[in-house]
Amino acid sequence: MQEILKSINEAEQKAAEIKTAAQQKAAEIAGNAEERSAEIAKLSEAERKAYREKAIKEAEEAAQKHYEEEITVKRAEAAKYAATCLKSTDNIVSEIVRRIVRGSC
Repeated sequence: MQEILKSINEAEQKAAEIKTAAQQKAAEIAGNAEERSAEIAKLSEAERKAYREKAIKEAEEAAQKHYEEEITVKRAEAAKYAATCLKSTDNIVSEIVRRIVRGSC
């Protein structure tokens, strides 16, 4: 009977040692996981920041290109409109100049 009790006590002690070792190992694994998680978070933050800056730069370049294209088109339209207006005013200007030169205002 003593042998059985001694065997049980030894088994309980061995189980307690295994449990303690497992808890220590679990704490170590959790600590490593937290450290790796923090590293991944830093890397992700840096990648996100770089991606954001790249996307903003590309958007600004695209907007500038679109702006320049639109300005070119609108300047051409404005020049065409101005030429049309000047053509229609030629007769009026000639008439005004004729009146001024002849003296009949």
